[in-house]
Amino acid sequence: MPKALSLKKTLNSQAKNQQAITQFFRTVPPSQEKISPVKEEKTKVVNNSLKRKADSPIKIKQNSIEKNSTQCDSSLKKLKIDNNYGNNFIQNNSMNLKNVHVSPSKELVTKKLFIDKGNRLSNSKSEQDKPSCAINHSKEDNVSKLSCSPIKQSSNSNEKENCCIEKYEKELEMVECDNVTISPNGVQYKSPKKFLKAISVSPKSKTLTSHNCVNQSPSKNGSTSNAIECFENSDEMFDDWEFEAKEDIQEDLDLRVMQRCEVISVERHNHKLELKLKNDKNNVGTCFVEGIWLNTPLVVGETVGVLAQRDVTGCYTVNNSAGLLALRPDHLVSSTSVVAGVFCKRKAVLQERWRGIDSANSAMTIGILIHELVQKALTQNMATTRELDSVADKLIHESMQMLYDAGISETEARSNMQMYIQPLADFMQTYVVSCGKTSQSVKRNWNGKIDKVLDIEENLCCPQLGLKGKIDATLQVSLHECGDTKTAIVPLELKSGRASVSAEHRGQLVLYGMMLSLQQQQDPATALQRGLLLYLKERIDVREVSCGYPERRDLMMLRNDLVQHLATGPRSINDDDLVDIEDASRLLQQSMPDPVHHHNACSKCPYLTLCSLHLWHTNGPTVTESHPLSKLRDEALGHLTSQHVKYFLHWTSLLRLEENGQTVMSPLHALWTESTDKRAKRGVCATNLKLKSVTSSGDRFLHIFQKNAEHEINGNKSTKGPQEGEFSIVSIDKRPWVAAGVVAVSNASELHILLERDLSRRQNKHTMYHVDTYESFATTVQNLTNLGVLMEDSDRALRLRTLIIDKTPPEFAPKLPREVGRLGSKLMRSLNIEQQRAVLKALASEHYVLLKGLPGTGKTQTISVLIQMLVALKLRVLVTAHTHSAVDTVLNRLPISLKIMRLGTASRVAPSLIPRCEHTLTRKCHSTEELTHLYDSMEVVGVTCLGAAHPMLARTTFDVCVVDEATQVLQCTVLRPLFASKRFVLVGDPDQLPPVVRSKNARRLGMEESLFHRLAREEVTCTLRLQYRMNQPLADVANTVAYNDSLKCANQTVAQAKLEIDIQKIISSAKESPWLIAACSPEFENAAVFLNTILSAKCDKEKVFTNRDEAYVVIYLVEKLKLGGVLPSDIGVIAPYRDQVSLLRRVLSGKDVEVSTVDQFQGRDKSVIIYSCTKRTEKEERLPKDGEVLNDQRRLAVSVTRAKHKLIVVGNLRALQRYAPLMKLVECCKTIALDEDTMANLNKRYESLVT
Repeated sequence: MPKALSLKKTLNSQAKNQQAITQFFRTVPPSQEKISPVKEEKTKVVNNSLKRKADSPIKIKQNSIEKNSTQCDSSLKKLKIDNNYGNNFIQNNSMNLKNVHVSPSKELVTKKLFIDKGNRLSNSKSEQDKPSCAINHSKEDNVSKLSCSPIKQSSNSNEKENCCIEKYEKELEMVECDNVTISPNGVQYKSPKKFLKAISVSPKSKTLTSHNCVNQSPSKNGSTSNAIECFENSDEMFDDWEFEAKEDIQEDLDLRVMQRCEVISVERHNHKLELKLKNDKNNVGTCFVEGIWLNTPLVVGETVGVLAQRDVTGCYTVNNSAGLLALRPDHLVSSTSVVAGVFCKRKAVLQERWRGIDSANSAMTIGILIHELVQKALTQNMATTRELDSVADKLIHESMQMLYDAGISETEARSNMQMYIQPLADFMQTYVVSCGKTSQSVKRNWNGKIDKVLDIEENLCCPQLGLKGKIDATLQVSLHECGDTKTAIVPLELKSGRASVSAEHRGQLVLYGMMLSLQQQQDPATALQRGLLLYLKERIDVREVSCGYPERRDLMMLRNDLVQHLATGPRSINDDDLVDIEDASRLLQQSMPDPVHHHNACSKCPYLTLCSLHLWHTNGPTVTESHPLSKLRDEALGHLTSQHVKYFLHWTSLLRLEENGQTVMSPLHALWTESTDKRAKRGVCATNLKLKSVTSSGDRFLHIFQKNAEHEINGNKSTKGPQEGEFSIVSIDKRPWVAAGVVAVSNASELHILLERDLSRRQNKHTMYHVDTYESFATTVQNLTNLGVLMEDSDRALRLRTLIIDKTPPEFAPKLPREVGRLGSKLMRSLNIEQQRAVLKALASEHYVLLKGLPGTGKTQTISVLIQMLVALKLRVLVTAHTHSAVDTVLNRLPISLKIMRLGTASRVAPSLIPRCEHTLTRKCHSTEELTHLYDSMEVVGVTCLGAAHPMLARTTFDVCVVDEATQVLQCTVLRPLFASKRFVLVGDPDQLPPVVRSKNARRLGMEESLFHRLAREEVTCTLRLQYRMNQPLADVANTVAYNDSLKCANQTVAQAKLEIDIQKIISSAKESPWLIAACSPEFENAAVFLNTILSAKCDKEKVFTNRDEAYVVIYLVEKLKLGGVLPSDIGVIAPYRDQVSLLRRVLSGKDVEVSTVDQFQGRDKSVIIYSCTKRTEKEERLPKDGEVLNDQRRLAVSVTRAKHKLIVVGNLRALQRYAPLMKLVECCKTIALDEDTMANLNKRYESLVT
């Protein structure tokens, strides 16, 4: 019977030149522990110094080895004292020895010998007076004698201290920082692992003798602290020893199961750490960490996942043979990244942070197609080559865009897939389909059978271990062993390359097995694990992978190494302490592991430039002159100047600040650290949903969840939770993140979400689901990728670096072609003089031009004419913006005769543009040639800045890129569409909304600076001042608040426009509310009014960002405006806070009036705008916080300039007086006071709508 492939096998059993997996993670000298399963070698002793194996990754300078070899061993010592000499030794060495446990019978004593600096004798001699020490090694009896000569016996007990102890005490003064030890003389060492010795005192030689403890193997005896020495004691022994009593603390933390804990204290012993831990339920316990795990930087405040076993003394211990530690487990590292670190940890970190740099290639694309083919074969039980050929052809047809991206034709794809068809058919017939047919050429090297396919692309999220991953297929199999048949659930991992059975391939299955063990409530360190590696290239090759504890331990150590560079810890820089951007650029750079020493791999690595930037321009590890990266430095960075490097460091640090802020506000770990009720109260979770139906939708599955009508939060139905278009995560009880996707529909009764897998395959109909909104870090990764591409050595990157970083002034053509004049007389007839000048300047630009359009000045109309002119001149145009609505607005203004394609998800595109959507236009394409021809024939293409990673833009160069709302896009976000064009036009208003930046520190250090702001100069900017939106009184208000009299009404018709309302109807219905007449009056003196409210006591009890009293006023105003004949579609309600928007939407439900935040109203207008300030009077007066919404003049400018004829501001003057921009607005408005009686009447009238 064939044997399973085990990771425990020796090197001879591996593939050719393949090392055992643990060889890649060895971090402890073999003198201390066995790490790999090969036979343990004896420690070599040469010239009285301890030599370590050459292949150990711990590199210690020779002088440090020699120095440490003359000192007492730093491990936990067991002191064996002779009966006749013990008392004399104690008297002659008056040391305070702590932590000594004496049994009641005094027959067995175990003494922990460690030196505390605070207990050192004060009158020790100077360094030159100390006696010299040496270690005498004896191979015969495996004893090392540590002799101290001479030991001066004097009456002063302070001079009798053992010299070895003194020297070792000096070593304890070393400062440990991230596995690097810095001695007092400044020499750096990697912390060596100490080998355990037992120290005894010989009465004859008066020397300390260090005996090797019982020969131990980590696979058998576990911790190095298991040996206990027996003492032959007299009744008088140790009577005069002092013991330090410790506080008796109740410990109730069970570490036999994986626990998420906070480190509340760390006590360093000679060869171990003593951790005090507290879990999420405030259970407290102690755990000792030994061996290889000492490489994990454990400090107070760290979060760790701990699994430990009890040692012979009953203490929880994590050592080389038992237990697991997961550092910062709330950060989920993908299993792919962990195993990628087997060869190069540095590349693994770069791949995690700059994923888009390594672009698609043919091998990767074919691999994806083979994965899909195998998954379909498994789920549909296809076992014939005819069936598989048919499915392969269908997959190729459905993957046209992927093939287009990789530059592969259908013929090439089919040819590459053909070599996998026959092996896949053999695999299905041999192991899956019960047909009994097995080809004679098939070598059956796995003695099992696949009974059932449980899941495809199963999502594993394991916060206990800090890991995540996707299993190609989760299988239920039958295993035939020793005449018995067993059933097991195993992961299958498909590899489309050669059958290397590499450490990376096996390691991935080991990690999957550990995660599945926890999912099945088993011990991830000891549970039996099986996995299948399937190789199908040219022939079938199935390998069963099993592993022992050392492999799991080493992979977790590797994961812990990576997470130190990917997640912040308690010792990370505090963002609030950063003084300026130079400080941030220096301190907030991505930390990196040491680079691999491999010239061929480094020279071909797609991350060479990024790797070199961090190596040579940040405070990371350094390399020698002989290192490959030193030789490749000019090739990697020779094309960059110091300004380019500074720009890169500047923006990577700002992105790190923003990411840190996002992590605080929207933490992923809330999925497993907070209850569903708590998340629902925060408005981010829809809880207790039932799966109603699942339907296939292309490569996705549309899941329809039914909301529980009875489930309410504090008695009120939640109006929050996942909303349409938001990325969300689906979880079930005790298992977070089973799937993720974008919400398609969210209403009172149902939630529709597109997921990558069918959840009904594994879950039963009674399963309750929870859906959480989550702000993915994909945007940060894409922005980092954009910066990485900007640094590459290419023509497109050089062009943008010259314009954006070096700020080289753009050039303009001195004379335009005659064709422009002919076209202009026809197309530019509808434009005013300022708009015409802007279009002509954009046409003359050879690099870029800025178009500054003030509110209502016709930016969109100007853009539309410019695009038509460019197309008429046979130029291709890319239209982009930060939001989908802005892109759609521009495209909808273009004539239908133009060839237009809108890239992006159909659900996010305006209905009017669906016929021009990519998925509609590409339906008729049956080959990559046809797809290429279609893309190349498009005259205008529209896409958002974040959607500009589309493969079409990577393979096509446009003549001009027009960026609308350019002042709202981050600099590094707008880079992606600019890579795809020869020149660009930035359109925006720098006095309105800036880019969205959540982190106050990132805002403080300049992240809100858009590319428009960076490039703004008078000679390259065209300004549109003539506005067609606001009447004259409202234009005057806008000029006072933000525009300094720059805004001008385009004509008298615009200036004299008034609100169309039947004021008589309002007068007759509001006899008891005289204030309402002025509030609704169309007259110019009442065009802008401020309603000063007196807040009720009940309102003060509300949460900070809602105001019921203002909501009552808004309802009343809306009702009366509608009574006066104002259409609901002409009324807009704006509030600065989302909570107030939610409250207003609820109370105005059914009135067909739009209610939104300032940001959502950008680019649009209404005849009447009602602005609810929301803020209430606070008990303690304070200055406005940095970045506070009400203190943001730009957001206020947007709110004011949305109104065409009437602006009504509702607020409390006393609460708003600290906000300077708002006080400017109030001064421009006619103030109307609403007294207590008015507010009381409104409260009584509408209270039932709010509660």
